[in-house]
Parts: sequence; structure tokens; C-alpha cells
Amino acid sequence: MRSTGWRRNGAAYVNQLILGVNGGPASSRSDGWVMYGLPVVGGLQYRDSIELDELKHPMLVRSLRLVAGCGGPGRFRGAPGCELVIGPRHDPMTVVIPCDMQENPPRGVRGGHAGAAAETWKIAADGTQVRLPNFVTVTLTPGEWLRGTDNGGGGYGNPLDRDLDRLQHDVNEGWITKAQAQDLYGAVFVLGSDHIDRDGTRRNRARLRNTPSRIDRRTACATATEALA
Repeated sequence: MRSTGWRRNGAAYVNQLILGVNGGPASSRSDGWVMYGLPVVGGLQYRDSIELDELKHPMLVRSLRLVAGCGGPGRFRGAPGCELVIGPRHDPMTVVIPCDMQENPPRGVRGGHAGAAAETWKIAADGTQVRLPNFVTVTLTPGEWLRGTDNGGGGYGNPLDRDLDRLQHDVNEGWITKAQAQDLYGAVFVLGSDHIDRDGTRRNRARLRNTPSRIDRRTACATATEALA
């Protein structure tokens, strides 16, 4: 993201912001790395400080958070991407956005599912949201916001093979939603709780293994917008 506008004493500014991050892919041994970024980065990039960006430039970061459930399901799951909401404080701000993985999100392998695709939205002052293309230049006025979500990483292996301790941890920590645990991982929960019924889950998974797939692996993971709903 490159932003241009006006700051102290009317001085122009240009800044390349690195705030969000893509979710990393799962491997045959572990879940995806949240701070993965890109293959050429491998988690080694310096990310901006929100506080310093807001101190130096007339911009406001309304939120920066991980999106629950947007990592690709699998025996090992992909990491979730981030959602960033940013806008100008006082003067119009022009933003140049190159956003990959909107059309072709990271695929899962060996039975794993794809991660959620990236998305970019412009939020009007009245709250109306308009989807933007993956490469775009847009000018924001005060009261308008830009919302971007980075893609989640692809999963590895069949989600029905995910270790139940890991699955319970995912639900407890909000890495995935309870609905995803049920629909994609075959989890059965103790009635009225978020605690996994392990015997019930094993029986349900055995049943699902003998049922023709009802899930398109390419679209099994919710889009970032659906995950945020």
C-alpha cells in the first residue's frame, strides 16, 4: 500500500505500509505460520508500527486483526490472514493497492482445503461497502475507510485426520469457528458447550469417510467476509 496526502504544515508524504500479513501454508508436520508473509519473505520482513505510522502521518488504523477460520482446513491447517481497516484523519488520502491471491487463493494439498481468498473493500461514510479490484488506486476522504483482508494459507491432509487435541485448541483460541469444526473436521460437541465429544466425533468421522464428499475443496474455507460475519 502506498499512501499520498498532506500532513504537518501542508507537507506531502508518501509511505509504503506493511501492516497486514498472509497466512502461511501448512506442512506435513505443522500448521501454517501466522507471520509467514510471502515465500520470498519467510517471516523476515519488518512490519510497520501502527503507532509510529499514525504519529508520523495523518492516517488512522481502525483495526488490525486475524480473521478466524480463513486458514485452509486440513490435518494440519493453514494460518489465517489479517484484516486491516485504515483511513485518513483530516485530508484526502490516495492509496495504491497491489493485492495478490484474490482470484487464485492458496490451494491445499493431499486432501487439504484452500485458504480464503484475499479481498479489498472501500467503506463509504454511511457504512456502505464496495468491493475493489485486486490492483487499484483509490482516494479516500475523511470518514471513508479501506478494508483489506489477506489470504489464508492452504491446508495439508484430510481435515478428518486432525488431532482432536489440536482441534479443541483451535476452537478454544478462535483459530477456527465452531461451525467449521463441525462441518469440515467432523467434530461433535457436548450439548450446550464448546467441548468436543471425542467418542461422538470418532463415530461421526467414520461415517463421513464412507460418505461421498459434499465439500468442494477449492471453496471449503469461507471467504474473509463470510468469516467476519
